[in-house]
Amino acid sequence: MSARPATTEGGLPAADGVPAPGRRGRLVLLCEHFYPEMVSTGMHMTELATRLAELGWDITVYTARPAWANERGGERLPREMTYGGVRIRRVPTLGSARGGVASRTLAGLSFLASVTVALWRARRGFQGMVVTTNPPFVGLVGRLFARWLGRPYLLIVYDVFPEFAISLGVLRPGSIVARAWDRVTRGILAGASVVVVIGRDMEDLIRRKLPPERHGRIVLIPNWSDERRVRPVPPEENAFRREHGLDGRLVVQYAGRLGEKHNLEPLVEAAALLRGTSVLFQFVGEGAKKARLQALVAARGLDNVQFLPYQPMDRLAEALSAADLAVVCLEPGHTGISVPSKAYGVLASGRPILGILD
Repeated sequence: MSARPATTEGGLPAADGVPAPGRRGRLVLLCEHFYPEMVSTGMHMTELATRLAELGWDITVYTARPAWANERGGERLPREMTYGGVRIRRVPTLGSARGGVASRTLAGLSFLASVTVALWRARRGFQGMVVTTNPPFVGLVGRLFARWLGRPYLLIVYDVFPEFAISLGVLRPGSIVARAWDRVTRGILAGASVVVVIGRDMEDLIRRKLPPERHGRIVLIPNWSDERRVRPVPPEENAFRREHGLDGRLVVQYAGRLGEKHNLEPLVEAAALLRGTSVLFQFVGEGAKKARLQALVAARGLDNVQFLPYQPMDRLAEALSAADLAVVCLEPGHTGISVPSKAYGVLASGRPILGILD
């Protein structure tokens, strides 16, 4: 099978992974979510990729079609595009990351297959890989290409599997599937040249999955917020507050993925207790729990709860600054398995945090 030679930004060939003049090297990033998706992994990987491009790296991202579209119609994005100096290649997938367990599993497996084919075709055009744990199977691609071609990969752990699936009740502890998945995860971790963890408790968990001689490959790098994009916006200058009727209200805001790991139901209960006051509870985002939360709100006849879709990245500062109190939450039992990275954006916007956490 012959591969089409990679090209530089100006269209000049760059054979065998040799970086173009003035570039540090050629890397590929593998992640299910990327610009314009505002789920936390998509936002952080977008910021990471564009910043690496600014620092002189030649970056190509392999990602899926947007599952969580914003008001700009992310579903209509082209399969190939450039954003912030980063080449984006969207591979075909089946199922959906926003569906049920079967649909999400199909989406993850088909993404794995599509990325494997795409990387094989582009195998002369990159020197190394940055891989995430979303979807959980994609680390196998890094392991395969590390063995086949000797290309190293750096693994960024956002969620720990199979513990994450077990904590959600999808898998039974000690089951054949859970044991097999744990073995695959340990192999992916062991094959990585560097394993990046984003939390202290997560680091402890990952250490238990690796032999002591490989602990030196683990690096703790907390997530971040780009201060050039997220900053405090005063209420009198905040168009988001005006557009959504927030003036004169005390806004308790949860912004981000409305997922199964987020214990958001207490906010609806609080809204019921505070009906008839100036307090407004606002949910900004999408996810598996959104319909359930909307049903709870409708059943209680609450008019002090507002649901909004994900906001575009260029309005993130306004959206986060609109909160008088921002909520960061994680279901009990998820400590170390996942990290509520939305806290960094809240801090950058200068808002106080209400934490519902272990």
